[in-house]
Amino acid sequence: MTATDHAVGLARVAALAASDKLAQHILAFDVSEQLAITDVFLLASGTNDRQVNAVVDEIEDKLR
Repeated sequence: MTATDHAVGLARVAALAASDKLAQHILAFDVSEQLAITDVFLLASGTNDRQVNAVVDEIEDKLR
């Protein structure tokens, strides 16, 4: 089973939000076969705590 279209869409929104705040190395993994609690796992990095917090806040805002 692969990630649902809805989960992929949410991951895309989250990745774009992270990119808007200059996150780096943005990767999305389909983990639907390995984990029962989620379909997609998104990873992104930032250069410092302040930027990471801004990325998190932007992702949360966009996913609401």
